[in-house]
Amino acid sequence: MSSELEKNLQFLCAEKPSVAQVCREIGINHQQFSKYLSGRSRPSAHNLRRISRYFGLPDTVLCGSHEALLKIYLKKTRSLTERRRDPLATAFPGDLAALRPHLGAYQVHFTSTAAPGSIFVNAVFLDEVEGTVRSRLIEVLPEAPGRPRRWTRCDGKVGYQNGRIFVIDNETTDNGSLTMTILVPPHRQNKRYLFGKTLFLASVPLRAPTSSDVVWKKVEAYQSVREIISSCGAFERNSRKLDPLVRGQLASE
Repeated sequence: MSSELEKNLQFLCAEKPSVAQVCREIGINHQQFSKYLSGRSRPSAHNLRRISRYFGLPDTVLCGSHEALLKIYLKKTRSLTERRRDPLATAFPGDLAALRPHLGAYQVHFTSTAAPGSIFVNAVFLDEVEGTVRSRLIEVLPEAPGRPRRWTRCDGKVGYQNGRIFVIDNETTDNGSLTMTILVPPHRQNKRYLFGKTLFLASVPLRAPTSSDVVWKKVEAYQSVREIISSCGAFERNSRKLDPLVRGQLASE
């Protein structure tokens, strides 16, 4: 008799172009995965978690009754159909499997006409939420005469299309503006860095549109969001606090 996990996996894979593609996108051995499909073997806890995350389902649902999985799957399908009424629904997230390796926390480095000679550092966090990837950017505004250090928050969406990462975010204030960023995924020897261009409104003069080269540097390990934010702000271009690779990339800006 087929197990519930076996039936659930067979059903979910039937919705994909091929089992081989599923294995590639999960990063799991095809021969081993075939044993799960046939019921000859059960995945380890680690592999079960990878498979369930790929299909966007909790482990308990993937291993639970087939009827329960069908109900949840049909509900998600209806939700996806509704999202597709949005002309950008397929662009965000686009290729979700290709985008997932880039989830996490980053320092965002760029220049601005508001402060020539400086490099600004913000923090951004990319998280998967119900099949989409959301961005949460913390913009740190440095101290100025009569003004203490403060920060603003921008929320947005992230998409992956044709080998590029697209980010559109918006300040969480009534008069907030949109920022658009296009990033190139890293070379295998520089996995911590994303390079690209960002288009935004400068705070002065007259909130004019401006653009800048941008470098996202991944933060591999941190204790808290506060720790990352504490490293943000405005720095002199030759500051030793900045990564030499970042300084070199933004030197001509």
